[in-house]
Amino acid sequence: MNTVVVLAVLTGLTLASCGGSGKHATMVRSISPAGPAPADAVVVQVGATPITGATYDHWIAIGVATVEMPKPTGPLPKPVAYEPPNFTACIAHLRTGARKSTTAKLKATCKTTYEGIQGRILNFLITGNWLRAEAAEQHVSVTEAEVHKKFEEERKANYPSAASFRRLQEASRQTVPDLMFAVETRMLSTKLFEKFTKAHPKGKFEQAKVAAFNTSLTSKWTAKTNCEPGYVVRDCKQYKP
Repeated sequence: MNTVVVLAVLTGLTLASCGGSGKHATMVRSISPAGPAPADAVVVQVGATPITGATYDHWIAIGVATVEMPKPTGPLPKPVAYEPPNFTACIAHLRTGARKSTTAKLKATCKTTYEGIQGRILNFLITGNWLRAEAAEQHVSVTEAEVHKKFEEERKANYPSAASFRRLQEASRQTVPDLMFAVETRMLSTKLFEKFTKAHPKGKFEQAKVAAFNTSLTSKWTAKTNCEPGYVVRDCKQYKP
């Protein structure tokens, strides 16, 4: 999976440039309510920053579109529709290739897939806002010009032509601000990690340092992250395994 596409489906703290494994758990405790969230509803509160239903639904659409990215050429497939709690459209889609499966099994597959998407997206949004809040507290920042430069470097490396980049956007439903949000998140993560390792020089292995950084940030910000019922992942203080 190339760099720009992966921006929309990152899990865990975005430490791609620091060797992070991306295995931070994203288990959803309960499926989201049927239908889209109210646009102005606050589904998650990270410190002083709300994640609204409009933001959540926008990124869920990206998550759905990027479950399986299309081939470089040919017509773009229509993303599968996941509509909890019945998943009628998803069941119909799966039945075309699994005619002998029961409706219950197909529904369970749809539910599991959707909860995986939901968990990844919530984790991506929550940890992205953790990093921004932590950066603000530690006076760590990246300029808009720096983010734009990094974005252009990655875009040109992976999608040198305007047509190939346009295809990415159509396939993944990502806007330029969406992609730049992810770039900024990774850049802030890198700067915070570098500052953390200077303050905590112990540890011979890079992976151990990444784990220590993740643990430090997670323990601090989980306590400041409130999720509405139906949107609770491990990054929310309401999560109970």
